[in-house]
Amino acid sequence: MTDLLSRYAESLFWFGRYVERTACLARLLEVQTSFDRGKSNAGTTWSWILTLYDDHERFRADHGVATPDKVIRFYVSDRDNLGSIVASIRAMRENARTLRSIIPTELWHQVNVFYNRFRDPTPSMLSDARLSQTCQMIKKECYALQGVAYATIYRDVAWNFFQLGLLIERADQMSRLLDVRFAQVRDEGHAETGGPGDFGFWSVLLRSVAAQQAYLRAHPGRRDADSVARFLIFDPALPRSIVFCAAQLEVVVHGLRRDYNLRGATNVLQKLDDVRQVLDVAVNDENLIRELHSFNDQIQRDLIAVSDELGEHFFGHGGPEQETDSPEAGGAQSQSQSNTQTQSQSS
Repeated sequence: MTDLLSRYAESLFWFGRYVERTACLARLLEVQTSFDRGKSNAGTTWSWILTLYDDHERFRADHGVATPDKVIRFYVSDRDNLGSIVASIRAMRENARTLRSIIPTELWHQVNVFYNRFRDPTPSMLSDARLSQTCQMIKKECYALQGVAYATIYRDVAWNFFQLGLLIERADQMSRLLDVRFAQVRDEGHAETGGPGDFGFWSVLLRSVAAQQAYLRAHPGRRDADSVARFLIFDPALPRSIVFCAAQLEVVVHGLRRDYNLRGATNVLQKLDDVRQVLDVAVNDENLIRELHSFNDQIQRDLIAVSDELGEHFFGHGGPEQETDSPEAGGAQSQSQSNTQTQSQSS
C-alpha cells in the first residue's frame, strides 16, 4: 500500500527530468564551446542548438540573429527562456521544495547549494575564457545531485517516479540530438561516408552525450554515421542509449505494478511496449540512417505518450482533455491535484 500524494509523485518525476535536462544542456554547451568558439562560421554552428530545442522563431523574435554570445546567454542565463539552465535549476529547486517532507535533508541541501551557486551567473562566467569551466561545474553539480539521490532516497514508490523522470528525459534528449545532428549530415551530403568535419563532427556528438570513450572501446578504429547512430540507439551497455533507457523504464514500471499493485502501471507498460516495437524493427533496418528522422520522430511521440499515461494515471491529470498547470513552468501543480493520492489498486 502506498499513499504518496500525486503532486509528490509528479514533483519527483519533474525533479528527475530537470536534473537530467540541466546536465544534458550544460554538457552540450561545454562541448560546443570547445570545438567552435572563435571559428569564423561560429554563428552557423551554434544555431543548430536552436533547432535542437525548436527555439528558432522565439529566439529570432526576441534576439534577432543567432550569434554565439546571444545563443549562450539564451540557454544559460535567460530567465525568460524556460529551457535555459538558470530556469531549469530554479524549476528543479521548486519541485524539491514541494518534496521537503519526502526527500532526504542531504539532497535538499545539495539542491540549495547548486541553486545558490548558479542562480545568477555573472557575465564573466559566460566569457570565452570561463564558459567551458562554468558548464563543466554545472554538469558536475548535476552528477553530484544524482549521486546524492542514489545514495539517500528511500527505495519506496518515490524513488520509482524520480527514476521515471530521469530516464524519459535522457531518452528524449538522445533522440532529439540524433535527429538534429544527422539532419546536418543529410543536408551537407555526407549521409553515407561520415559527417561535416568527419572525425571532429562525430567527436562532438559522442562527447555531447558523454559516450566517446565508451564508443572507442566498443568500436575501435571506426567513426562513421551508421556505427555511431546504432551505438547511441541500441547498445544495451551504454547508460544513455535509447535501448538502455527503454529497458530501465520497463523495469521501473514493472516495479510499480509488482511491488505496489498500481493498476495504472499496466497502461504505461503498453505505451512502453510501443517504444520497444519501434526499436525492435529499427535494429534490423539496413536503411536506418536514411530513415532516422522518422524513427526519432516516432520515439519522441511514444515517449510523450508514456508521459501522458503517467500524468493521467498517477499525477491526477484526468486525461488529455483536462488542462492543468505544468510543473515545467517552475514546479507548480494545480490545486486539483493536491489531495489526489497514488494508491495501490488491484491489477
